Amino acid sequence: MSFEKENGAILIITLWILAILTILSVGVAGRMGLELKLTGFYRDNMKALYLAKAGVERAISVIEPEDHAIDSLNERWSNNSEEQSPLFKEIKVADVGTFTVSYPFTEGRVFYGIQDEERRINFNNAPKDVIKRLIEYLHPEVGDATEIAALIEDWRDTDTIREGSGPEYDYSIEGYPRKDSYFDAVEEILLVKDMAPEIFNDIEDYITVYPAKPVGKLNINTASLPSLYALGLSEPIAQELILLRSGEDDIDGTSDDAPFNQGTFETFLKDRDISLPPESTGLVAFGSEYFRIKSYSETYNKRAHKTIVCITGPHPSEQKQEIIFWKEQ
Repeated sequence: MSFEKENGAILIITLWILAILTILSVGVAGRMGLELKLTGFYRDNMKALYLAKAGVERAISVIEPEDHAIDSLNERWSNNSEEQSPLFKEIKVADVGTFTVSYPFTEGRVFYGIQDEERRINFNNAPKDVIKRLIEYLHPEVGDATEIAALIEDWRDTDTIREGSGPEYDYSIEGYPRKDSYFDAVEEILLVKDMAPEIFNDIEDYITVYPAKPVGKLNINTASLPSLYALGLSEPIAQELILLRSGEDDIDGTSDDAPFNQGTFETFLKDRDISLPPESTGLVAFGSEYFRIKSYSETYNKRAHKTIVCITGPHPSEQKQEIIFWKEQ
C-alpha cells in the first residue's frame, strides 16, 4: 500500500472514531441532562413534602394547647383570622415555598384552619337509626335505608346474628369475608353490601370512622345540618340550632358565635318541647378531640406541590395529639 493510501485510510478511521465519540458524547450529555431534571424533580417534590409537613406541624401546635371542653367554629384552630394573625394561609417557609391549611366549609366559603372529626357521623359506633336518617337525608333516592344501616352494623359488630332476626349476610358470595370489626378507613364502607358508589359519594363528606371506639360523639357546635338531622332533630329545629349558635349575624365561624353547653342545649330542647331519640342521647358533645388536617404546599418555582390529609387524636398516655391516619397526594 502506498504512503498516500495508508494516510487516507488512517484519516477515514480517525474521522469515524471522532464521529462515534461525538455521538456517544451527545448521548451521555442527554442522559446527564435527564438525570439532572429527575434530580431536580425529586428535590422539588421533597421540598413540597416537607412544606406540607410543616403545615401539619403548625396545625398540631395550634390544636394541642387549646381547651376542647367546648369548641366552636370561630376558634383560631377552625377559622383563623389570617389578616390579623396569619397561621395557615400561604405561610412562607424560608426561600423554599408556602403551605396552606384549609378546608371548604360551605359552597363559596373556605376556612383557614382545621376541621374537627366530631362534626361528622361516626360509622364505627353510630346507632343504626342515626345512620339510616343520614343516608335517607343525603341520598333520598334510596327510599328506606333500614337495610343498609343494618348491613353496616353487621359489618362492624363481632357476632354473626343480626339483632332480632336471622344470620348476617354471608360475604363469601362477594369474594371476601365480613370483617366483624371496626372500619379502618371511610372507603372500606364501599365493601358493605348495598353501599352503592353514588350513595357513598353523597355521604362521604359527612361521615368518619375515627375514633374506632364503642362511643363516638357529635359536636353540635360544629355539626352540619345533615349530621344534626341524623342525630334526630327535625330539619327546621336543626336550622334553628345552627342560627342560634352562629350569633347575631347568623353566620357560623365569626366572632359573635354562641356555642352551646350542656345547660343551654337542654334549655333549647325544653323550650321547644322536644327531646332526642333514645339512641342519640349519649352522642351529644360540645367539644372535639379528633381533627382532620389538610395541608397544601407549593414550591416557589411552581414545579412541585403536595397535599397531606391526616387525622389526629389524643395520645393514650400523653397530653398531646398523635397522628392516626396519613395520606399524601
